[in-house]
Amino acid sequence: MTALPARDPRPGSDEPDARLRARMRRFYRDPAVYAAQVAAHDEAYFRKYVGVLARFLPGGVDSILELGAGSGAALEGYARQRRPRRLVGLELSNRNLSAIQARGAPFTAVGGDALELPFADGSFDLVTCFQVIEHLPSIPRALNEALRVLRRPGYLAVGMPNHASILTPVQDLFSGRTRLAFGVTGRAGAAGWLLRNARLALAKRLRRGPSYRYCQPRLDGDVRGGDSDAVYYACPLDLLRDLSGRGAELAGTDAVARWGALGRLVPTELRGSMVAIWRVN
Repeated sequence: MTALPARDPRPGSDEPDARLRARMRRFYRDPAVYAAQVAAHDEAYFRKYVGVLARFLPGGVDSILELGAGSGAALEGYARQRRPRRLVGLELSNRNLSAIQARGAPFTAVGGDALELPFADGSFDLVTCFQVIEHLPSIPRALNEALRVLRRPGYLAVGMPNHASILTPVQDLFSGRTRLAFGVTGRAGAAGWLLRNARLALAKRLRRGPSYRYCQPRLDGDVRGGDSDAVYYACPLDLLRDLSGRGAELAGTDAVARWGALGRLVPTELRGSMVAIWRVN
């Protein structure tokens, strides 16, 4: 396999190999840095995500699986609004699982990997994840597994950053923010990131289907700017095209929740993140 680029994804980038996947699994299972990040994610952090779920999901969605449940705050926030019959949080980190179980969270915490879900086909009405997909080393495989355990009709909800955004580098040009994951340590770095993303946006728009790009994650504990440990160069356009090609119907997004019908007109390149729900028949 060719070496993974350091936050400058190229067309045809390979998925991470077995060695890197093993390193990532070790990182997420126990490290104190990762556990501290997750512990800081309270219900306020998940408010937009939970709000989109509550707005666009119909009644009768009573069996829910969250991938990468982390602290469990998102599931708990949603449970207070809708009170589903069955809630399951999947988590790879042993520390997170112990913390969830110790405080008696109102859902079942299960250890497992999003690429190999330990559930039977058609087990859930909704499969969801928030700020998780960018940490998965194979997006097609993760989607295959999520759709496998989803009942029909069912719903898939994803909250994700947009590493390929044009808007975020422009904002960083003014703020001077440091983002080690993208080689941004000042305004010059933000300008370089903007040019890379502009080229990437053009390349993706010229393709019909998704083009997943993977990068070398930083697993050294330095998380300045966020997503240093991400391995997928997250781009909402990839998921929109992939799931549309699988016959899924877009049921709602955070942009529509905020701006109404006008939200459908906002290009993904001009958004820093996305929360979206698809109906799968």
